[in-house]
This record gives sequence, structure tokens and C-alpha cells, in this order.
Amino acid sequence: MQDLSTTILTPQDYPLDYAIAAWLHAHSSSPRTLRAYQDTFSSFRAALDRAGLAVTSAPRDVALVLQGWASAGDASASTHNQRLAIISSFYRFAQRRQLLQVDNPAQLVDRCKVQAYASAVPLSAASVTTSLRAIDRSTLAGKRDYALLAVALHTGRRVAELADLRRGDVAVEADRVTLTFAHAKGGKVMRDTLPVAVGRALLAYLAVLDHLEPGALIPAGSGQGVADTPLWVSRSRSLHGQHPLTSRAISLICADRLGTSKVHALRHTFARTMEDAGAKVSEIQVRLGHSSLAT
Repeated sequence: MQDLSTTILTPQDYPLDYAIAAWLHAHSSSPRTLRAYQDTFSSFRAALDRAGLAVTSAPRDVALVLQGWASAGDASASTHNQRLAIISSFYRFAQRRQLLQVDNPAQLVDRCKVQAYASAVPLSAASVTTSLRAIDRSTLAGKRDYALLAVALHTGRRVAELADLRRGDVAVEADRVTLTFAHAKGGKVMRDTLPVAVGRALLAYLAVLDHLEPGALIPAGSGQGVADTPLWVSRSRSLHGQHPLTSRAISLICADRLGTSKVHALRHTFARTMEDAGAKVSEIQVRLGHSSLAT
């Protein structure tokens, strides 16, 4: 689909494209969210086109296509619901702004029941401590994995946010290391100052990485383009250059080192640790980056 988020259109000439452009612009604060909305809506329109329908066709007809499209590809319940939520967001936006005179077909489609992160349970402090101590930090992979998991456990960040970190997101002042998560969920920018021991573990990993890759990944601020190099680098022999760890790779590291592939379990562990330390629910909400206290 054409990138309409920055396109100047008039509702008189292109009523539908104008509505889509305005809707995408309203969700453009986060590049990741914008891409998800663009790709999802493009896929939805393609499904309608195959059925000989349009976005403005009769809602009951669109709903039938929407039902099958949302579940396509053996989509999980959460993916099914996310697709419906994105499409519903467009119709609600267009109605609210009076850009389209059409009912919301997503209201006619049932959502799947989801128990969010049911299998991602908090890890015990004892098991985490034992597992981290078992990591051989004499190797680059060990230093990386220890630093990565320690950062995850002490910040509570989502796996996508961890994978997105770049060298420019690391700031060092005296004995303190601060990480900036520039593309947190909802377009937020989150910052976490690491405990001294965790900061040192991160810097130890980076120091060895720089030595093994001379001139390729050097301390932030030391050269042109360094800020965009990945923080967590894959060491796969099939890869060359500075390839960032993917969310899937982080999940495999978590499974290997901590016994669970659910990286979200580390986020639960972070929240539970704060709760056990006496933190208020509102404080935990802020640290996790949730907009709603109910979440």
C-alpha cells in the first residue's frame, strides 16, 4: 500500500484515501506502530479486493471477509484480535472525524478469548540467581547473554524493545549506565538507569566486542554512524557484519540460560520483584510503561 501517512489529500477528491492518510498520521508517533497499521490495512484491502468488495461496502459483507482474514494463516487468538482491533480503529476514527459514512464491520466479528501471557509466569529469585551465575562469562557469548538477561530482569522491557536497542541508546556517566528505549510500545520513550553491577556487565560485554571487531562497533559517540549499530550482536557463523539479535534469538537465549522461552516472564519477574520490595502499583505501572493502571 502506498505510504499515505505523509500524503496531502483533499476529502473532496479522495475521500477514502484521505481518511486512511489521516488515520495513519494519527498513529505515526511510533515507526513500528505505523508500519504495523500500514501492513495490516493493506492486507485487509487486498482480501476485500479478492472478494470483489471495498472498504466502504455493506458492513455485513465486509464482516464476512474480515472474519476469515483475521484468522488467516492459523493466526493465534491474540493476532486475530489485534488485526480486528487495527481495522476497527480505522472505522472508528473515520466515523469520529466524519470522513466516511459507513458502520464499523469489525463490530460484527467476534473476538477470540485470550488469557494474556498465561504461560509467562514470574521466575523465582533463587532460580534466576543460580542460572545467571552458571553463565560462563569468559566468552563473548556468555558476556552478551548475561548482560542481556540482566538488563531485561532489571528494566522489565518487552522483547521487541530489547532487540531494538542501539549503541546510541547507551549513556555512561561516572559509574552509572542509562539505557534509552526510543521506540517503546505506544510511541513512548523509556529510560532506565541500571544497577551498578548490571551496568558493568554491559560495558564488559561491549569492551570485548569492540576488541574482537576493531573499528566495527566502538563506544557510542566515537565515530560516524556508531549510534545506529546494534547493541546485541548475533555471533552466528552464517552471518557477517553487525547483525542484531532478533526477538526470536533472544527467546532462544532465554530458554537456554533461564529455562523459559517466554521472555515476557522476565517482565513479570521484574514486576513481582518490585511488588515484593513494597512498590506501589502505580510505581510498577510507570516502570512497565503501561498507560492504564488496570493493565
